[in-house]
Amino acid sequence: MNYLLFNNEILISDGQVVKKIDQGDGSIESFGSIEKARVCCVDVDVMIASAPEDYLDKKDNILAQKFQDIYSNDYITLNERIDSNIFQVIGIKSEKLKEIYSLIPSSKVDTFLPYAQALRSLLVQRQVAMSRSIIFVDDLGQEKLITVFDGLKFSRTRTVHTDKTEDILPDIKRSHIDFNKKLGEFASTGLSGDFTVMTNSQQIASGIKLLEPGIAVEFLDCTYPALEGLKYADTPIKYRIHEEIIRERQQKELRIKLMYLMIAFSICFGGAIFFGYNKMAYSSIAYSIENDKLNNLRLKTALNRIDQYIYREYLRKSKSINYSNIFFELSELLPSTYEISSFKFIEQNNHWFLDVYLLTQEGQFDDGVPRTGMLKRAKIESFIIKNSIGKYLRIPL
Repeated sequence: MNYLLFNNEILISDGQVVKKIDQGDGSIESFGSIEKARVCCVDVDVMIASAPEDYLDKKDNILAQKFQDIYSNDYITLNERIDSNIFQVIGIKSEKLKEIYSLIPSSKVDTFLPYAQALRSLLVQRQVAMSRSIIFVDDLGQEKLITVFDGLKFSRTRTVHTDKTEDILPDIKRSHIDFNKKLGEFASTGLSGDFTVMTNSQQIASGIKLLEPGIAVEFLDCTYPALEGLKYADTPIKYRIHEEIIRERQQKELRIKLMYLMIAFSICFGGAIFFGYNKMAYSSIAYSIENDKLNNLRLKTALNRIDQYIYREYLRKSKSINYSNIFFELSELLPSTYEISSFKFIEQNNHWFLDVYLLTQEGQFDDGVPRTGMLKRAKIESFIIKNSIGKYLRIPL
């Protein structure tokens, strides 16, 4: 397993040795030899929001809409539950995600976390008390990464380019003040203005103690805490681009169609072999010619009956599927916030289904798909594409 941290520089570790790679460096081609990797990225945005956790579709739509109201760019978001009906939403810009996956294929990425979540995994593994307010200063040489933790909640990571502790200290205090303002009503009960500074730099720890003796400072002996935290991050969380999700769904549908095609071909092939064997057996009998004639006559009669049955069945089915009535009935059931992006009628195992892709109109709130009428037994899946919330419906007819 390899561990990668994406910032202005790229840090890559095989679990023992850590290398720094500039994105313009030719050695970045070495990513092609990676089989499996866990990844974290510093450049993410974070917000805390409330939503009803008992209704998954509605919860995801509410959180995505609230995040979009604050951050107007095209983001891919994930959320984690941090309290009853309280969620932390972490978004990464689509172009940043595509940039990372252009360097290492998504298929080779086992886990993709925000930097702060990887760092939190290490603090939990080191049994650091997360009930207090912690400001972690990660010394990466020319860059210092400042992240505030309040229990499971964490801030957007601030990057400071300085080696002087007296320049870092104001950013530490500013990060704490900004984070408390941002949390507002979601801050932990009893959270005071006191905090503990934790850092992996002895120099920074000693400098803060000298400049501000009243601030609690702790040293964490770990050169690359986020890369170390990726080892302990026991989560299947992974950022994925919309195109990959849609492509995976299409590939799944194609595999199902191919499977049914192979089954049909196998049945036909087996039937052909069986028919050939019977024909050879009959030809060895003295009166095979007469029997063949009689058998052919019987088979012809049977085939005519089957053809008539199939034709009647086809007419019956065709008459029962009134495409326009079904489409208009569906349109009347959907809230006005949705518009139908695409639809198709398909038949599987002698059953008809209607596959529909819905998109919310730009700037509209997702009201959810009502479970009434023909939608009672529908399979409903949510997805987010660009600035719109989408729904995929499979409706049995």
